[in-house]
Amino acid sequence: MISAGSKELLQDFEKRMRFVNLIKYWLQRSKPTEIREILHNNDDKTDNLILMVMVFIMDNTLRYGERCTKQDITVFLRELADIYGYEPEEAKTLTDYIVTDVLQSGGKVRRFETFDSHDEKFHEQGSLILFEQQSGSYVLTNEAYEFLFRTKEIDSELDFSVSRFKLQEFIKRGNYGKALRESRELVSRVRNLKTRMDDFMLRCRINISEVSIDEYEDIVDQVRDSFENENKQLSDIRSLVSAKLQAFAVAEIKEDRQICQTEKEIHEILENIDTVISEQSRVFNQKFTLSELYADLLDDSFSYLQAGHFDIEQELLLPLQKMQLKDSKDVGKLFAPLYRPEFPHLFGIDLFYRRQNSIREVSRDDGIDITSDDTAENVADIRNERYVEIIRGLLSFAEKRAVFNFSEYLDNVSKTQLHEQMQEKALPDVMLKLYGLGEIDIAGWRSAQHDIIVPVGEFDLSYCLSELPEESVQMESIMIYKLDNVITLSDHKGGHIEMNDFKIEVRR
Repeated sequence: MISAGSKELLQDFEKRMRFVNLIKYWLQRSKPTEIREILHNNDDKTDNLILMVMVFIMDNTLRYGERCTKQDITVFLRELADIYGYEPEEAKTLTDYIVTDVLQSGGKVRRFETFDSHDEKFHEQGSLILFEQQSGSYVLTNEAYEFLFRTKEIDSELDFSVSRFKLQEFIKRGNYGKALRESRELVSRVRNLKTRMDDFMLRCRINISEVSIDEYEDIVDQVRDSFENENKQLSDIRSLVSAKLQAFAVAEIKEDRQICQTEKEIHEILENIDTVISEQSRVFNQKFTLSELYADLLDDSFSYLQAGHFDIEQELLLPLQKMQLKDSKDVGKLFAPLYRPEFPHLFGIDLFYRRQNSIREVSRDDGIDITSDDTAENVADIRNERYVEIIRGLLSFAEKRAVFNFSEYLDNVSKTQLHEQMQEKALPDVMLKLYGLGEIDIAGWRSAQHDIIVPVGEFDLSYCLSELPEESVQMESIMIYKLDNVITLSDHKGGHIEMNDFKIEVRR
């Protein structure tokens, strides 16, 4: 049994291990001979190159909002050829290796045994995926962003809290020399932020058009994140330091020089903490002044810009009142600014009334022609029943399996059933919508209260589940993952639909 002290020490230990597992995810990679030769058997360079590719994907998808494809990664790796000492034409090989074998783990799902601090046992931590493929481009998952942010971007946001935490830990362990350095660092950080706010307010007053809303929000967010919950923590640290100082006062003095030095350090730590608390309060209060100033200057700026708007009363209504009847032919000139632009007439009006020809030689039959209300109701019923049968088939197939692929399910569906489920592309549409959900939380659906509304021919998962018998919906949840391999579905007209295969994981 773990003691109370060790239990506190290991609290939320699984969160630390998740970060470690993310590192293991791409460090424990396969190392083909061809890749070793390209990178000269240098594992350190390989690690650097993999991380650079992840940063490149993040930069492309977040900073610029662009798509990031394999071709984009290959171009990026060609730029690094001289630095790493490989030939530019080998960049494509490196791209395939990093994307497929490392970041996608060769298509294998990796799980890790992790100690859980809540029940003090080892559990299998969920599968880790670094990025996802969407229509030929790549997007990082939340785990990958967390990993990259911890390595650089989030450091500046955590600087104040980290310094405060280190100060507290040094004092607990009696390391007053290092605690003094951290207290000085806290004073420096809070004063730097105050200087930044003063500079921002000055630039707002000089010319607000040169100050972006992003910079304003960044400053306000930094003040809130750094100081909102820190005041109580600093007060607790001050109480801890005061208690340490009192303990020195009543203790027997054995080494006068050492005791005097320690007391001097503690006194300075107390002064620094008082300074930080005082400056912190000023900065936090100044945030509201900054917000009011920024809002007032923006209002003044917009009021100034509005002076140049078109004044309908002055430009139209008053001249109209003064016009005589004989001048009515000139009324149109007053309304010219409000007219839409006139374009030359390139086509005669008879074109719109001419009989239209069919674009296709053979008319398409994309569904049932709805010609009356009764027909519309029948079509909706047919589509609803079709969606229910698709969900019934998938759940029936999943009852005796923990993991299976969508292609395996297709192999067990009769031709008649498949022909019906492919009507109006119903089956692929349902799979894409289920994949969009990611997880089908059947247990959550069972426990919730539902007001079932019969859909008008649209796919509604809740309605489909409500139409199934209770024994068919006893599993906890179903996870759906997209695979790289492509499968082909044939519809009832002889057409073909290509789509990714899916991995379906059943949890009971």
